[in-house]
Amino acid sequence: MRTGPLLLLLAACGSKGDDKPKPVDTGSSAKVEPDVVKPTAGFEKLKVTRDGKPVPMTRAFIKRVSPDQWRLMVSDKEGSCEELISGVTNSIPGGTHFVTTLRRRLAPDGTQQIFLTDLWTAGHPTKATFSTARITTPTDKGTNVEVELAKVTDDDAGKVLVAEGAFIAHGCGDQPPDGAGVSKDSHVSAASVTVAGKKLELASATITGDDLVLSTGPKDCSGVWPWAQVTLQRAYGNWTLAGTWFDKDRTASGGGTPDPVKDLKVTLGAQGSGKDGPTVAISIAGSATIEGYPIQLDGTIEAIDCPKPKQR
Repeated sequence: MRTGPLLLLLAACGSKGDDKPKPVDTGSSAKVEPDVVKPTAGFEKLKVTRDGKPVPMTRAFIKRVSPDQWRLMVSDKEGSCEELISGVTNSIPGGTHFVTTLRRRLAPDGTQQIFLTDLWTAGHPTKATFSTARITTPTDKGTNVEVELAKVTDDDAGKVLVAEGAFIAHGCGDQPPDGAGVSKDSHVSAASVTVAGKKLELASATITGDDLVLSTGPKDCSGVWPWAQVTLQRAYGNWTLAGTWFDKDRTASGGGTPDPVKDLKVTLGAQGSGKDGPTVAISIAGSATIEGYPIQLDGTIEAIDCPKPKQR
């Protein structure tokens, strides 16, 4: 029986059958990359190190606390507008973040610049070397806010954080007011204060005997002082200049020789009443210099006539 050629043919057929067809990639088996949190556009320009090691930041949030005052949070893992507004941050193990207050300051020559005034990196203020900053866009809710920090160095018991550079922060809008120290009524004002050439409208005034408070922010008779760019207080004949525009209170004593505040005039007018109690119209005028800052008062404003503190 002749079987040789047949065995060869079967062997050949078996050899072809062993060649399995290659699978066709339909896309269903494509490799899926894990989601990666990408920094906001331009965030790569911010350089942050902790103990000399780079820590890439991925998010930042900013709110306006009051005119010319902001609160900023920068982080690699944590944070949100809700946390920044509430003032409570949910820390994530291994995360790095810092929170800082930014305030626009006014110099006696009229120049202005934004400064960092505090820095929190571990739930408490630390030994920090503060610097300046730039905010070039409004901090309205939902906007991209351009921020740039000059080099700031923080030392928390030997743990050193350094931050410097420009980035985009998420705008969280304005901090909701808590109402403390704010008058119940709105009071008519056609008055202004000019400090180092910068003019601001006065929003409130209180008078207690011979003492007077003028503010670009709200103010009632309580001892609470809501945020304001500029406040002027006359007490015991002395005038004190304060507010978020300044790094400290400055006072000029009246009654001396020479008297630096003798040209500041306050004239009482018509009396009235409202939800805040008695009121009195006052006219203010004149100029002075308080620790190098030239001051100019002008106009009329309805002041709350506050009761004198009870003697103990």
